Amino acid sequence: MQAGTKSLGDQVDGYFTQGYCCSESLVMAAVDEYCPEVSSELAMAASSGLCGGMGSKQATCGVFTGGAIALGLVLGKGQKKDKKIKQLSAQYFEKMELYAGAQQCQQVLKKMGLKNWNRSRCRLLTCRGGIELQALLEGNR
Repeated sequence: MQAGTKSLGDQVDGYFTQGYCCSESLVMAAVDEYCPEVSSELAMAASSGLCGGMGSKQATCGVFTGGAIALGLVLGKGQKKDKKIKQLSAQYFEKMELYAGAQQCQQVLKKMGLKNWNRSRCRLLTCRGGIELQALLEGNR
């Protein structure tokens, strides 16, 4: 990123406050910043089914799955079983699970409790996902 530009966390926050879900916000911000050749429509299509823990089923949190998609879109080489993407996705997962205390959307929301009024804690978690994602992307370009 160039000096004076927004951090990926800020860009993610911008999307989240516009009403995009966690996975959409992460993928769209990463595509905007690191691979503008990928269309916004594709970024949205790739991530929208992950909202609310995979279609609002409270499964794996979209911050986790959206981050993995973003890593693949930005750094992936289109190779079958890309070991680098698998490794980076695992690192991202571990950092986010440590931060969130869980990886299942339902468990994360339970830990947030009433403090998540108006999705404020989801917003913070999603922004943190952007910060962690940026660190991995910048360190592996």
